[in-house]
Amino acid sequence: MEFFLFLLFLAFFCLVTAVIVYYVKILFFSAKTNYRREELTDIRGDVFRICLDVFESGGNLVYGALAFFSSALLVWLWSLLGSLLGEKGPGPFEHIFHMPIFFLAVFFSFPFLKDAYRGEKYLALAKPVLSGLALGNLSAGAVHYGLDRDLFFLFYLLLLLLQIPVLVFLWNREPIFGVSFEEPESFAYEEDWGAPTSTGSSPENFADAEEDGPFTNESDELGLGEDPFPDEFK
Repeated sequence: MEFFLFLLFLAFFCLVTAVIVYYVKILFFSAKTNYRREELTDIRGDVFRICLDVFESGGNLVYGALAFFSSALLVWLWSLLGSLLGEKGPGPFEHIFHMPIFFLAVFFSFPFLKDAYRGEKYLALAKPVLSGLALGNLSAGAVHYGLDRDLFFLFYLLLLLLQIPVLVFLWNREPIFGVSFEEPESFAYEEDWGAPTSTGSSPENFADAEEDGPFTNESDELGLGEDPFPDEFK
């Protein structure tokens, strides 16, 4: 029963976060000033695309979905330890095991991981992992707060205010405290991850090629002043 409620809350918070991300995008992160009515009301397709983009981080839907649900399940199992060690009702163990420890650890360690493992394609999974840790924490807290009142309301409100804004920036591909989680040029994806292939040509090379022309190095056997047609054909 509790796990079923956890999955319901996980889907609920995922959709609610996607809605917030969409409106923040068009109101603050977009250069548009005028919007059609459909852009503000008919948002179902955009909301599902935002959620799908989280799972497809790095270009692989399977890896992204596994990273998201595995991290959410980890947080759910971690929160159960507070119920086992503590008593019914709000207590220190419940609040300690509902603190976003894993979320904060991954968030603050990502800049160091990015520098240490630069070029690894698995760095692209930071987005679904962080999303799963945050939404899993909020879903587990909602279950325990709703069923047994194991958490104080202000504590759960703090969890919302701490993690939802980070997800809004993360899902909008905006830097957070100067740290960007969207740098595809630093991740060495393989072809099955949807990475663009590099041609190895710089813009300067293309400019030189256009300036010289394709037949610059070829010799003109006829010469500029010679007529290729004999006189009898004129």
